[in-house]
Amino acid sequence: MSDEQSIIIKRLNKCPHVAHGGAWKIAFADFMTAAMAFFLMLWVLGGVNDEEMKAMAEYFRDPSVIESAPSTLVESKEAGQTADAMIDMGGFKDAPKGTEGNEDGSGKADETASLKAMKLALEQKIEENEALKELKDQLKIDITPNGLQVQILDDRKRPMFGSGVDIPKEYASNLLREVGSVLAKTSNKISIAGHTDSSGYHASSEYTNWELSADRANAARRLLLEGGVDTSRIAQAVGMADTIPFDKENPYNPRNRRISIIVLNKEAEERLRSLSEAPKIESLSDQTLLTGH
Repeated sequence: MSDEQSIIIKRLNKCPHVAHGGAWKIAFADFMTAAMAFFLMLWVLGGVNDEEMKAMAEYFRDPSVIESAPSTLVESKEAGQTADAMIDMGGFKDAPKGTEGNEDGSGKADETASLKAMKLALEQKIEENEALKELKDQLKIDITPNGLQVQILDDRKRPMFGSGVDIPKEYASNLLREVGSVLAKTSNKISIAGHTDSSGYHASSEYTNWELSADRANAARRLLLEGGVDTSRIAQAVGMADTIPFDKENPYNPRNRRISIIVLNKEAEERLRSLSEAPKIESLSDQTLLTGH
């Protein structure tokens, strides 16, 4: 054997270091943007009251309810037409201006404009009258899917009616007459509803919140007529008791005691008529023949 030691040489092929890609940074940035948008949405919704939540929910059911939408989706045959906007989004056109939007003969644009003008007139009348201005916090005026809604809310320190009775206080009577003087200018039908809180009468009493709310609605009807509303404009005056509270969390809140007046738009008027309209005599005759009675 040879005394020489064998020398073993190992050759390693080292791969050059490859830098990591930047795709993960884009994904992470997208995630952070989405998270920020989500928490921003939660923050905004946290400061929204029930009425605003209902308006938003109504928008997602029927976006056409929101008259101030920046653009209106149009049929495919109109897609690609020019618009006033600097950037043509394609498939959209500008919102109707003036009396446009009445092409189908429904007159919705004119009707909405009339209701908004009436809302402004009511707000202006309240601001101009010092006595009524004190009641501004108890007056809630909104444009709703059913029309112009005027709600006169009760207050612990300034109730609209005497406790358990349908006799309005003097300032409430003046307010209802002033509301009537503005609503007298409309040709739309008017719905009046009385509401109470959940404080009830004695269990053995025959007079309940149903009678009380109906009597208060009727008292409001008489005051609107004194303000100038024509009796033929009244579509209904009903009592709702405590079935539709203003404050759903606290059924005993004084603000649940209120009078709700709605100047109905044409669609709401048709819905109300369909609910209360009696069947035609011909239909009753046919039904009698079918049953044999």
